[in-house]
Amino acid sequence: MINERTMIRRSLLVLLWIGFVSLLSSCEEEFLEKPNTSGTVDLNEVYSSAINARNALMNCYRSVLVQGWPSGIGIGHGALASISGIHSKGYNWHGTWVISDSGLSPNPLDGNDSGGADNFGNNWNVIRKCFLVKENIDMVPDMDENTKTIIKAECTGLIAYRYMGMFYRYGGVPIVTKSLTSNDDLNIARASLQETLDYTLQLCEEAIAGLPSEWPADQTGRLTKGAVMAMKARVLMYAARPLFNSTTPYLSYDHNELISFGTADQDRWQDAISANEKVLEWAQLNGFELINSGGSSGEPNPNAFKDYATATSTPGNKEVILAYKYDETNQWNNYLSYYLNYSPYWTANRWDTDNLGLLSNFLSNYYREDGTDQSWPQVGDDAARPASDWLARIDAMEPRFKADHIGPGFDAANNPGDFNYSVEGWGRSLGNYGAQFPSGSGFGKGSGFSVKFFYQAGSRTWFEPPLFRLAETYLNLAEAYNEVGNSSQALSNLNVVHNRAGLPAITETNQGALRKIIQREKAIEFYMENQRYYDVKHWMLEDIGDGIIGGQMREMQFEVEPTASNKNLASSLIYYWDSNAYIAYWNPKMFLEPIPQSEVNKGIIVQNPGY
Repeated sequence: MINERTMIRRSLLVLLWIGFVSLLSSCEEEFLEKPNTSGTVDLNEVYSSAINARNALMNCYRSVLVQGWPSGIGIGHGALASISGIHSKGYNWHGTWVISDSGLSPNPLDGNDSGGADNFGNNWNVIRKCFLVKENIDMVPDMDENTKTIIKAECTGLIAYRYMGMFYRYGGVPIVTKSLTSNDDLNIARASLQETLDYTLQLCEEAIAGLPSEWPADQTGRLTKGAVMAMKARVLMYAARPLFNSTTPYLSYDHNELISFGTADQDRWQDAISANEKVLEWAQLNGFELINSGGSSGEPNPNAFKDYATATSTPGNKEVILAYKYDETNQWNNYLSYYLNYSPYWTANRWDTDNLGLLSNFLSNYYREDGTDQSWPQVGDDAARPASDWLARIDAMEPRFKADHIGPGFDAANNPGDFNYSVEGWGRSLGNYGAQFPSGSGFGKGSGFSVKFFYQAGSRTWFEPPLFRLAETYLNLAEAYNEVGNSSQALSNLNVVHNRAGLPAITETNQGALRKIIQREKAIEFYMENQRYYDVKHWMLEDIGDGIIGGQMREMQFEVEPTASNKNLASSLIYYWDSNAYIAYWNPKMFLEPIPQSEVNKGIIVQNPGY
């Protein structure tokens, strides 16, 4: 029998796993979840049938792939967009508010084991789940050997997914190669950054070798060769970016090997290029492609709205290599959608997303539909602008903006004709109303709200988060080719995405200028897809503390007709202007996430610098 209290004091992994075991009884053979039976279940029972074993595997998928999304981040309220300079910070009981105000912390916050954006302990919990399936699947009597081999590869790929995530969140982390028991040495220190990368790549290669390239339609959402190839490509991009790929770390530290490679090596970009090119090769052989139904090479796509919206919203579309398939219709059981579906069809505590409006800081990333920059009001302007100017500028915005937003005076174009997606039927404020220039009436509503992931969704409240889209592969290649000085290939890959968005081709060849354009494209294309929070840190943007992650955050303000019964209507708006909303906290220690202080106190795990 396992003495839980003793184990908790011993090391990192105890804290990480006891939460599972304590839900059952404390025998070592007991499994983490119960299959289609009742009562306590041990390993022998779980692996006595194929159906039980598959349930265990599906539980691994559900636990692993939610990382970074609501219920898969450390903070219990909000989404990463609210600490990424994209959306407003929420209410003061939200973890996003606290992080925005005072930064990341190693101490518990909002239900997390630290005040960070990831749950460190949960990583080890779900990794252990995967190892248990991998190690015990051979026990199943009514399952053929080929299926067992594939399931082992799936488990390996899922473990790789979490190691990939920990790599760019923390740097070097402990390397675990099996489901440990109380008889193992659990005092496992952090491995170096290079060792962590090498182990992640090893897991990827092992998984790729054993996985199929496709699944039957009713099994989509399971790992394929291409999905794990995309994992490998992403982790190599993070290895090549300047946060890790440098001679010196971002802060002075006694353990530089945990947070820096100690060299700035261009070959890391070449490795990333090779991995991403292989993803494209796989995609072309297996029916995946960037959706562009109307644009010839190098020309703006006239069907940009439909194609982009389909790629980001329609389950099972041919651009998505892997999605998190959690199609839960019961809103009270679907915490994933809680902070990402703002529509009136979502009725479970809808007020909790009232203050997650679009910041002006991020609005300025979007292009006009002709590919030029939009001219928005600036803080300090001499006068407010008329509402007609707002509506005209919104009408001139690029298709991706229109596909992803609803705001003051303009309906959500992604569900045309649906009353609930109109300003008339939205049912709550879409803007900061009630002030007179130049003051602000408060903050939280910004320039409107996200409707991304719900193109032609109607009353559907769930969505399938796209984890790997081919658009990422093209933008990875654009970034990597630019870093090795190949502007021709960089532009070719960049314009695949930019043209699909209905915009004219980019022609800039200066490396520094092109780098900023590529980073801007990534921000727009992957709005709300949980990449910006990590991208801007690993790019080490010079202004990261000046209006991106930290610094002055701004929101549009609207003067409205005082007698208007529905202030969201275009006819209710009089003037608009930009206003300072709040100052978000930034400190260079936040380039990487904190390790929970409770783990550091055990004397085995060392903390990241600055915490």
